[in-house]
Amino acid sequence: MTNIFIANLDFGITSDDLRATFSQFGEVTYAHVVYDNKTKKSKGFGYIEMEDLSQANTAINSLNGMDVNGRVLDVKLATPKEKRPQTIDNPKPKETFAPKTSRETRKPREPREPREVREPRAPRPPREDNVERKEVKEVKTVEKRVMRPRRKKKED
Repeated sequence: MTNIFIANLDFGITSDDLRATFSQFGEVTYAHVVYDNKTKKSKGFGYIEMEDLSQANTAINSLNGMDVNGRVLDVKLATPKEKRPQTIDNPKPKETFAPKTSRETRKPREPREPREVREPRAPRPPREDNVERKEVKEVKTVEKRVMRPRRKKKED
């Protein structure tokens, strides 16, 4: 199984179009155009998996640099992430330049000593100046009236 990376694809090309194009050179076991999850539009690159390495090399040599819908294809063997060479264009990120959060910079707490056990406090006696200071407000009661329909006056 040989994986091929295709870059600079026209945004209208689908996985079926890729499969049809590469099947001219041999058996295609997998064809995939990568789409943006939010916009659902093509990102302009895709992958092909072919059975035979010699067929894959023929496809790469034939299609690399080809103009498709005004875009020049970049076709090459796909390399797994861990095998990619580290270059100036593709450096391995060691540290971000974003400011560190307080969680990253905070030191762990040192354990505290246990508190001493105290005797419970005795309740305080009431203060004499506060005793019965509350005034009782006089509440006015209103007569309750029941609403009844008016009687019609008799006409004589």
